[in-house]
Amino acid sequence: MHPRELSIQTPHLTFAALEWGDPEGVPVIALHGWLDNAASFTPMAPKLEGIRLIAVDQAGHGLSEHRPAWFSYDVWHYVEDLVYIAESLQVERFGLLGHSMGGVVSAMAAGSVLKDQVTGLVAIDGLFPWPRNPEDAPQALANYINQRRTPVDQLPVTRYRSKELAVRARAMGQFKVSRQSSELLVDRSIIQDGDDWIWTADPRLKLGSPTRFSLEQTLAFPRQITCNAHMVYVDSGPISDAINQYHQKLPNIHFHPMSGNHHLHMDDQVEAIANIVNSVLGSKL
Repeated sequence: MHPRELSIQTPHLTFAALEWGDPEGVPVIALHGWLDNAASFTPMAPKLEGIRLIAVDQAGHGLSEHRPAWFSYDVWHYVEDLVYIAESLQVERFGLLGHSMGGVVSAMAAGSVLKDQVTGLVAIDGLFPWPRNPEDAPQALANYINQRRTPVDQLPVTRYRSKELAVRARAMGQFKVSRQSSELLVDRSIIQDGDDWIWTADPRLKLGSPTRFSLEQTLAFPRQITCNAHMVYVDSGPISDAINQYHQKLPNIHFHPMSGNHHLHMDDQVEAIANIVNSVLGSKL
């Protein structure tokens, strides 16, 4: 199944996206994780039934525009992006599918500004923004402002002598993926610059956040979700530890622990997650 390329114009940015399935199917907007892109949903797309899957390159990622120099990449701005993306697509009610950061953005939106429009949510290894201890806030703000003093064109840029080297590096990165998955992600997130290859992602994505929510605030977003909401997560690691600690405070979320690595939807549990997505998001609105 070959995706269709979309260009989504919003009041402030133009977003690139990939679309699979019947254009008359149930609309589902998919959001990828940090430093990934829309191609991360390619392995799952052929297994979805009756769904019009619209996977968006989030701001600063893939083929989408970067934010203006004076604008930040704080998580709430991604929620705002989603509101405008849905308006531009002219979908009044839709499902949300998110991986990692995309799962966080989806859950925040479903628990707040898009509560009445989201018909169902499937989050993969990401559900709520990571909290920060209140006493760490002053230093975090100081670090952020000092980082912002460096012009964008002077931020470090990783260069590769070949595309193959970029594929190898992505496969062995912080969140390891198979070679096949790495190729999918790299193809949509790298360009040639002279004799070298560089990432299309905005270097500012790696800057720290000036502020984060408290634990009570961060859990309030998923607790406010009223649609059918499910989370798939790796059964060992920091996400699992957090879910084990807080799942009793989130009785409205259905949790599905699975074995594998962070990119469950690409390598380890594609079929199993697709079945959940079909069950939760595939029915007519």
